[in-house]
Amino acid sequence: MKTKTWVLTALAFFIVAIGFATDFPKMNVVPIEADKAMIAYKSVESTPLEITLINCDGEILYYQKTKERYNEYQKILDFSQLGDGDYCVCVNFGNRSISRTVNVNHETIKVGAAQHLFEPYFCMKEGMLDVSFFNCSQKQVYLNIYKNGKYVNGLKLGKDLTIQKRLDLRNLKYGEYEIVLTDVFKDHKYIAQL
Repeated sequence: MKTKTWVLTALAFFIVAIGFATDFPKMNVVPIEADKAMIAYKSVESTPLEITLINCDGEILYYQKTKERYNEYQKILDFSQLGDGDYCVCVNFGNRSISRTVNVNHETIKVGAAQHLFEPYFCMKEGMLDVSFFNCSQKQVYLNIYKNGKYVNGLKLGKDLTIQKRLDLRNLKYGEYEIVLTDVFKDHKYIAQL
């Protein structure tokens, strides 16, 4: 009888754990007019958000970082000034992100499937950059450094599932640098101030 009770209790915990594990945040991009779309984000957990709109060249067209914590968020994007093309809308929350591609073509907006990713962790202290990344694809990961759009340095971080590196940037000149960590899915960007 004890074994039966224990098995049923363990099964109940397992089912509850699966229920919590599948409750991922959701982000939709809904066309509301010929040249406007609404970002609709919803999650069980409240977190600060980073909302980014990027064109096909990787240029950041819109960026917002919230100080408040949200479990629901809506924002209307106007594509009329941007024109036809392919864009990527990304919402970062904690160390994860949801991205969707958006194709604007002659006043029609088509939205791609959601892509759930883990975001890298960057920490800059006294010229030392710590990078930590969960490489779920286990494909090659690269890190490149740019200043004013010009390539400065780069290296391969490897194919390991977990990547943790410390980079010494103290030999670089003072200023603002763009750190780009590239995996098979996307470019993850971080601005470092030296």
